[in-house]
Amino acid sequence: MIRSLRVGLLGGALLLGLAAAAEAHSPYLLPTVFDASDRKVVMVQGSFTESFFTPEVAMKSDAYAVIGPDGARVPLKPIYLNEVALVEAPVERPGTYRITSGQRAGRVAKAAKVAGEWRFFEDGKAPPDAIDMQSMTLAEVYVSRGAPNDAALAPIGKGLEFHPITHPSKIATGQDAVFEVLFDGHPLAGQPITLSAADDRYADAKVAPRTVTSDAKGRFAVKVGRSGIYQIQTRYRVAPAGQPAQSFTYALTFESLR
Repeated sequence: MIRSLRVGLLGGALLLGLAAAAEAHSPYLLPTVFDASDRKVVMVQGSFTESFFTPEVAMKSDAYAVIGPDGARVPLKPIYLNEVALVEAPVERPGTYRITSGQRAGRVAKAAKVAGEWRFFEDGKAPPDAIDMQSMTLAEVYVSRGAPNDAALAPIGKGLEFHPITHPSKIATGQDAVFEVLFDGHPLAGQPITLSAADDRYADAKVAPRTVTSDAKGRFAVKVGRSGIYQIQTRYRVAPAGQPAQSFTYALTFESLR
């Protein structure tokens, strides 16, 4: 079965590319297919959205790349539209490919906790206790051609990322998909992860993202009750000595089939 989703370029409202907008919206990468057995190139869209998977703000990055079945990283050149970035990833050899936006460093902005949640503020509108914080975003997706393999799943070891324990091309509806959340290669315990579904626009009532928490070893499991496209995401904030604080966001898109 070809695991596919045709990319619809349905427009959301065009938003300003401010740090506040990027923080409020969720990043994602979405391929035309997850099973690339019948093709040699996969097109992937990168965007920020408030409704999966309708693009709203194009995800710009100088580090788009694909990590192939041999573990080699190859840069990709994006095409930018207002609401979406498009890249084409070559998938000529059998195995699993990791398509990534690369680490995106946003501008430094003022941020403060409001009702227990961090928020970014435009210049001149920040409260007195606000601090300088830079947004760091990384979005990824895995596709496979033929039998999946594990080389592309190896942790990068820098920044925030999910290391798949369950192969992303083998995620099945009604079964646990297990990952570990890492920061600079080390497990993060007690880290909240949100799970969002692709078709919330068509639901009778909007379904809020589900949240799970990583265990003492940084592992967490998600289980979906129906086949479809999903996004899992987490945020982690650090304050390096002598530097602005950093707000890391990592997002992974996957497909689940019966």
